[in-house]
Amino acid sequence: MDAYIILLTTASQASIPEIIVRALEDESVYHFGRLLNSPQVAELVEIEQFAQYGKLLELFSFGVLNDYKTAAAQLPQLSPQQLNKLKHLTLVTLASNEKVLHYDRLIAELDCSSEQEMEDLVIESIYKNILMAKLDQKRRLVEVDFTVGRDVRKQDLPDIFAKLEAWSNTCEEALEKISADIETVNAEAAAKLDDSRNFTNTLQELRSNHVMAAAEGLPRSDSQYESSEYQREAQRVGADAS
Repeated sequence: MDAYIILLTTASQASIPEIIVRALEDESVYHFGRLLNSPQVAELVEIEQFAQYGKLLELFSFGVLNDYKTAAAQLPQLSPQQLNKLKHLTLVTLASNEKVLHYDRLIAELDCSSEQEMEDLVIESIYKNILMAKLDQKRRLVEVDFTVGRDVRKQDLPDIFAKLEAWSNTCEEALEKISADIETVNAEAAAKLDDSRNFTNTLQELRSNHVMAAAEGLPRSDSQYESSEYQREAQRVGADAS
């Protein structure tokens, strides 16, 4: 797109339509907002005889194939390359809204005469890196993984900002929950470590007491920790001492 923007800076008004047509047929260009919003094009479309080129850029920036069918009388006739690109853009719009698309719907929306033609459009879009998807011919579905974004109308920005804010709030809530879970796990781990240390210290104390008692021939003192486990350990310590 940069090349076409540069061309506009030195182009005469009469040559701007040709620049627009070339951009629309360029196989590497799928975004036209910069061209549509350029001062040169904005000035051009104010002239009645060139107004259709503004509508054409709006179609390729925001529209789909059905929009062209509806307004074809007010637009220049599309070349085969332009029509194919508009079908690609229509597919991107459909895939942006739904992650699973049925063959029948795609055939209708893309105005295809056969399943093979529709599949070819999907495959072309994948190779052009504007779509990542898988064809499920058995179930006659297209499963979408990713699509590029299309140009955005200014009036759509508030809605986009609202969705981004909602997404941001959801992420913050998730992070807060994860942080709370981490704190809980850390606290439980610390408590278990303290219990383990207390157990070890008590066991060592019992060992020492029993060793001393065995060496001095003193009776063994009762302890609140005299569980069967501690008793077995004390017996082992006593046996080792003897």
